[in-house]
Amino acid sequence: HEHRGTIGRRFSPAYIQGILKKNFLLWTWKNIHEQPRFLAHHWFTMAGALISAVFGDSPERPSLPGILRAALQLPRACVSRWRARSLACVDDTEAFRRPLGGYYRDRFAVLPEAPEPLRVLFLSPYPILPPIHGGAVFMSQTLRELVKHCEVHLIALLDFPHEREPHRELDAICGSAEYLLRIEGRPAAPGSILPFAVREFANADLEWLIHRQIFLRQIDVFQIEYTNMGQYAGSFGRIVNALFEHDIYFQSVGRRLASMRGFVTRARAAFEYLRALHYELTMLPRMDQVQMCSRANKAYLATYLPRLETRMLDGLRAGVDTSRYDFRPHGRRPDTILFLGSFRHLPNQAALNWFINFVFPRVLAEQPQARLVVVGSDPPPVYTLGSLAPSVDLVGYVDDVREALAGCAVFICPILAGSGVRVKLLEAFAAGIPCVSTRVGAEGITEEDGAVCYLADDPEAFARRVVELLRRPELGAEMAIRARQEVVANWDMAAITARLAVSFRDAVRRKRATAGPDPS
Repeated sequence: HEHRGTIGRRFSPAYIQGILKKNFLLWTWKNIHEQPRFLAHHWFTMAGALISAVFGDSPERPSLPGILRAALQLPRACVSRWRARSLACVDDTEAFRRPLGGYYRDRFAVLPEAPEPLRVLFLSPYPILPPIHGGAVFMSQTLRELVKHCEVHLIALLDFPHEREPHRELDAICGSAEYLLRIEGRPAAPGSILPFAVREFANADLEWLIHRQIFLRQIDVFQIEYTNMGQYAGSFGRIVNALFEHDIYFQSVGRRLASMRGFVTRARAAFEYLRALHYELTMLPRMDQVQMCSRANKAYLATYLPRLETRMLDGLRAGVDTSRYDFRPHGRRPDTILFLGSFRHLPNQAALNWFINFVFPRVLAEQPQARLVVVGSDPPPVYTLGSLAPSVDLVGYVDDVREALAGCAVFICPILAGSGVRVKLLEAFAAGIPCVSTRVGAEGITEEDGAVCYLADDPEAFARRVVELLRRPELGAEMAIRARQEVVANWDMAAITARLAVSFRDAVRRKRATAGPDPS
């Protein structure tokens, strides 16, 4: 209890740290009774003390002097442990959970089977506005529609303070909105079994905020965006955990393995794949509803988790607001090719590199006047384009991609890795620009070459399809009409979000009907 200003006058910092470590050990020995927790505590205590002895003491690790000090008080600790155990009314797990606001509401509040209005807490790990990547497009357009059916409360993580201002639009339509500045610089933890993408977003302040909002806003459905945020799903008996798998993370990592070079790079990626596989397959069973981008994603994931297939729902999240896109199948700028995507996303980087290095030279050989227009945040530097630079326009970030979609002659989606549904392709369909895509790029949307877009996986075939559309715009216009009909019929955000709201109500009613008697 010494004030920091007096440390060194009466007690040395090393002595203070030793007492703190001793007190923590004594508290654990007295109060933790569940055998798995108690055994794990002893294991990590001894391991941490050995690490401290070899590499030096650290405030977050036990130390051998601290263990010795605690051992001197072991008889008194045993007496206190017996007394605490005899007075315990709940187990350790329940004791740790009860101070959490979300758990307290779920366990003790009176919750109707069919709440009106239905209250949804929407959690995003990224800024939503402006929508600079496909996931942000899905989230922003879902929110605009979901507020028409439910009372929505938002929590979003931001990378920089200036990202707060664009979200004023969401403040106006949501019941409440909370923003947390994400702090980077997590420990490397190469031996951790958690994927890097999960550890990167682990945040005790965020966990506290989630439980606070669930309690104060009387939340019925906790809507979690992205697989890496599934770590925040609560152990709820009556509140619904819903997760949108923007992509299947372990599938996305696995697909990148084939193109990686070097033993160390591949070994690291393979380890990340195994960590992602373990995390995803153990996390998803905690969800009451798993929203999949497409039937293809659902079928793939069901091969790993067949018992969860009834909880996996497609056709509820991946879509676009087709009314926002002017349909223009004719009158486009000749010989212009559009690539659209955020280059923070590794599959977009790989896709553009593949197109520029292997496809675009073949296009220019047949159509020398062709120009590639690259739109998206954080584009590659112009010097990486080499001799092709005069034929490439690096536009970078734009406030509204609809202008580019309305003007260029051909849209390309040369995605080689990743998972989920490419929102850029849905936007292109809605805008009436004919498309050429790889099969991975069009996964979940179409498998038929020429139905709504051309499909090609090798550079020569991809280039041939692009040149064909540049030379025969009337052929592209016919395909664009079919693509627009497809996106309006099956991928319109207003229709699928209405179904999402219905699915939320069904999930709440089903979970509360089987949860047992009301606490009241």
